[in-house]
Amino acid sequence: MTATSGGEKVIQLAVLDPLLYGAARAFDYLGFRGQDMLDKVGDGIVQYGLSEDYFEKSDDVLQFVMNVGNFFVQNGYMSNASVKHDGNMLEVQFGNYRFLPLMRKLRDRNSCMISCPICTATNAITKSVGGLSQRISENVTQDGTWILKVTIAPGTEHTERTVFATKPGDLQSIDSGANLNKTIGIRAFQSILYGLAYGFEFLGAQAQLLLDNVGSGIIEFMQEESKLTFPSQLEDALNVLSTFMSKGGLADTIRIQVSKSEVRVHFENSRYLPVLQRLRQEDRKLVSCPFTLAARSLMKARGLAVEDMNWQIAGENASLVMALVPVNEREFDEENVSKMMDGL
Repeated sequence: MTATSGGEKVIQLAVLDPLLYGAARAFDYLGFRGQDMLDKVGDGIVQYGLSEDYFEKSDDVLQFVMNVGNFFVQNGYMSNASVKHDGNMLEVQFGNYRFLPLMRKLRDRNSCMISCPICTATNAITKSVGGLSQRISENVTQDGTWILKVTIAPGTEHTERTVFATKPGDLQSIDSGANLNKTIGIRAFQSILYGLAYGFEFLGAQAQLLLDNVGSGIIEFMQEESKLTFPSQLEDALNVLSTFMSKGGLADTIRIQVSKSEVRVHFENSRYLPVLQRLRQEDRKLVSCPFTLAARSLMKARGLAVEDMNWQIAGENASLVMALVPVNEREFDEENVSKMMDGL
């Protein structure tokens, strides 16, 4: 299958990759159990895609996985995808795989987390029938094709064998920022954002604190890979962020107003809007908008926290008011989150 945007709007990976990076880095401290958390995000991706008729469910797990893979091909995340049997193993191939530069960056940081959206979605599907992919070997060809060989084994909790390949691929020739000007289709992007809110929600009161850690990863990635510099004044920093996010396709324009007590944000033709509407309809409290997560991190670095967020929707536009208070040093409780993971 050939990748195509189908004439639909797209989002630059300069907006998506920082989000996936932040999600992976937020769970590094959990080790392999952190991958179970990211697979909850994959479950949300699958649920959103099914409900929006982006792909079909199948009782044949391999066919179901291919349906999801073809959806990401259609949205430009790879040029082609295939799965074939090789003895008792499965060989997965992704052509022009857009996640490879980010995979390189995460591995350079000794992060074992796999935040590739198609990988987390695939993990969620195989887990639903009591199986996990054990990674045997990886290979990356000169033309950017990623080849992964796996076996399917019983289990629902990740271990070293289901996260690390016995023979990992050599990614040293890949530039960690190589694909940031490339794009992904809006439907895939929105599925990922929904998955993030869906997957984190079960953490309850800890969830927003953990999402704030995702925001810190977003800022770190933008500074390192997109070379953004954020001024010390909050309004100036938010304007840098809004210009960058608008250029990347998150909205046509993002306008900022800052006072001592609040930050007002107006998104013209927001690509996040369908996800926001869906989350509100389902009474889900979390917000997974990349701008908002990154903005909260910029505020925290300047001694401010968001006490309340109030969204208003008008047509294709959205407005947000964030009430500000002095930051408290409350962090997410790693021990509490670890206990919650035991209930997955």
